[in-house]
Amino acid sequence: MSYEIPHTKIAYHIILTTVSLLWGLNSPAFAQQIWSGTGKIVSGAGEGGTVGLKLEVKDNNVEFLSGPSKNEPPFQLNNSTDINGTVKLNAGTWQFVQTGKELGVSLSQNNPYRIIRYRLFPKS
Repeated sequence: MSYEIPHTKIAYHIILTTVSLLWGLNSPAFAQQIWSGTGKIVSGAGEGGTVGLKLEVKDNNVEFLSGPSKNEPPFQLNNSTDINGTVKLNAGTWQFVQTGKELGVSLSQNNPYRIIRYRLFPKS
């Protein structure tokens, strides 16, 4: 006795599997990515200075590998497709806006007062 699977079921399964794999490969929620770049102090203490920043994003958790929040615990952003959001940490308020392969990061601090704007890019 032979059992034959209808062609529509096979095609449906192949499509679902392909879409799931493609979504998983493109979704930062399942990826580990190092972002690094430089920032400029645009206002306040050290205005005009240049500083570096490096962070790691893994399963939607963000951890600073350098910079003012280096020793703070990782935190999670509420977005599964891009790195976007705002978080308050001991070093100040961080704002993240990802546009394609560029991550814009701003840090607002009160003590000392300053605002830093970073441009980060993924490292392979």
